[in-house]
Amino acid sequence: MKFASVADLKAFESEIVALWEAGDLPYLVHLSGGNEDWLVSLFDGFNEGDWIFSTHRSHYHALLAGIAAKRVKELIVHGKSMFIFDRERNFLTSSILSGASCIAAGVAWALKEEGSPNRVWCFLGDGAEEEGHFYEAVMMVSGHDLPCTFIIEDNDRSVDTTIAERMPTGFRLDWPPSVIRHSYKATYPHAGSGCKHLITFKPVKR
Repeated sequence: MKFASVADLKAFESEIVALWEAGDLPYLVHLSGGNEDWLVSLFDGFNEGDWIFSTHRSHYHALLAGIAAKRVKELIVHGKSMFIFDRERNFLTSSILSGASCIAAGVAWALKEEGSPNRVWCFLGDGAEEEGHFYEAVMMVSGHDLPCTFIIEDNDRSVDTTIAERMPTGFRLDWPPSVIRHSYKATYPHAGSGCKHLITFKPVKR
């Protein structure tokens, strides 16, 4: 299941970047980029009716889940880049660090109880990986064999702090099979586009 190609993703985000650099997005925006090929391949394994939990960096996930590009852009333009939801497509986000992990585990429990063929896919970043409630959610999913997969999109930063800075000894947990990791180099900084010129943001029209 996927509703966008690599070219679609890059073109969409380039349009959002242009809006940001023109001063038309006076909001905190977390741009996607750098993991397009892998994400498109990953979504090939998703099925209609599966649940997808995204993060503050949700643009690509929303497009691949089938939310229309026009709708995603509309939400971003109105300051809701981190709050993209579509109940019909079982697509939800949380801007809280690892905030969706426990909810994802609960939905997976319900799917198993009702004998549903669908599963849950929950995205998080490598900074969120270090949260205690993520650990608890993984233990619940693995301990009860729930239909849930956690996907760590590892761009080696918690805001602007690398894993080496956060874990100087190199310590990392070995997660069970319910957790997969994809390491990639992000196209953009943590927030915004990293442009080299001063942006004057335009007033919000009410």
